[in-house]
Amino acid sequence: MWVLVNLPNNKTVGVQCDPKKNSQECLEKVCQDLGIICETDYFGLVHVRDDYDHQTNAKQWINLRNPLGRHGNERGPILLSLLVKFWVPAHLILQENVRNLFYIQARQELLDGHLKASSWENAAKLIAFLVHADGYKCTKNGHVKLQSSSFGNDENAIPVTIINNNRRPSKRKCSENESIKLESTSMYENYNVRVNSEEKMPENFYEMVTKEHEKLTDFKMTSNSAKYWLLEEISTLNGYGEEIFDGNIPNENTGKCKIGVSPHGLAIYKDEEKHNIPFTAVESAKSSRKSFRLTYLSEDHQSTNLEIKLNCHRAAAALYRSITEKHAFYSCETVRSAVTKQFIRDLKGTIASMFNEDTELGKRYVFDIRRTCREVYDNSRRILLNRGIDVNNLQQQQQQQQLQQNFDDTSDSCQKVLNEKAEMEKLVDGRILEALTCRICMDNEIDTMFAPCGHVTSCQECSEKCDRCPLCRASINSVNKIFLPTELRDRHLTFTGNLHPITVE
Repeated sequence: MWVLVNLPNNKTVGVQCDPKKNSQECLEKVCQDLGIICETDYFGLVHVRDDYDHQTNAKQWINLRNPLGRHGNERGPILLSLLVKFWVPAHLILQENVRNLFYIQARQELLDGHLKASSWENAAKLIAFLVHADGYKCTKNGHVKLQSSSFGNDENAIPVTIINNNRRPSKRKCSENESIKLESTSMYENYNVRVNSEEKMPENFYEMVTKEHEKLTDFKMTSNSAKYWLLEEISTLNGYGEEIFDGNIPNENTGKCKIGVSPHGLAIYKDEEKHNIPFTAVESAKSSRKSFRLTYLSEDHQSTNLEIKLNCHRAAAALYRSITEKHAFYSCETVRSAVTKQFIRDLKGTIASMFNEDTELGKRYVFDIRRTCREVYDNSRRILLNRGIDVNNLQQQQQQQQLQQNFDDTSDSCQKVLNEKAEMEKLVDGRILEALTCRICMDNEIDTMFAPCGHVTSCQECSEKCDRCPLCRASINSVNKIFLPTELRDRHLTFTGNLHPITVE
């Protein structure tokens, strides 16, 4: 039986599988064609018609432990899609091919608005990573150029449509290494990253993007490194790796809500409010037909029951499965036997089990998770090392890039602090200069004191012309010479000498 699998990079792979064997065989054959040696546990398969089920409003993942034949028919091949099921940070991904698939799907979710930036500064950084990952570099004059050889040998390259009104150059004048220059603003407008905030877009937003893109170009970051750091950046966003289910809360007038299942726990969205329930607070979960019941500990350590009605029994079962598998994958040390051995039977299997409890007839497993996140990482690392692939070299490069990124951020922060300190010192020096300037001529330095009132307000030249104190109007009996402290005089001379504040290069 033939199976056609759509990949995240808009390509299709055809594999031939035995319908009586488990769907895991199909996934492994597809990953083998993509050059993925291990880390297949991060991916899952969904029917093309169920890629986004309008009735359940969630992906219906195929159970990889059940036979593949029950998902097909005799009229033609099975149409499936390969998608990321368990999202992990980029530093846990050991293979470049796996990271490319993660990047392609994450890129699409960013541009579709499923993932939103936390602020406009964060959006500018994300767009800079996206543009750089697609092979575009930022020149010193603010233009964006595309190296023609950037996508030459990349099978996972993503075609990007660019609107350019300039005349197309002659083929004879173009070479493979010649770059195509574009206006940065028109280029960045093709990457529409939304922000999870009601704040309006700043007028200099594209200048912010250009500045971030220039940093990546000056750092000589490669396209693969940009993909890595993009995945690291979006792993901190709200909604990363989250599945959304539509439901209703009974006995409430406006009971419509959304249930999000993420790597950290559950989130109940209702009336623009969000209630988080971590996995550690969940006591039990159960689905029955269209209903889903959840028991958890509230913030005041009280056992709370939550019942949600979903659109159909498939949605309730998918929600139950998503919570159980994500909890086991992200929060547990190992997958318990209570999860791996849980199954249901069809009518024939139920009748056959009356006579033989160990029969495999009609048995369908509820969950297909095999390993936790830590187990997948350790197993993949072991496989790669056994095959002679140096994993430590890749991690060292990532650590060096992390140190360089931290150094750049620290340098920018230090420069900002020094500039602020210099501005403050300049303001203080200005106030000191004003306080030490003669109140009469406003040019010379104050160096006299009137007696007997004791006011210090003028220079020697102006004090000789005064009969009364300019402040209290008291008679002046004598004018005494005063000398300012050495530190104060040095500070005054430094400021009047027009010395510039110190900056770090």
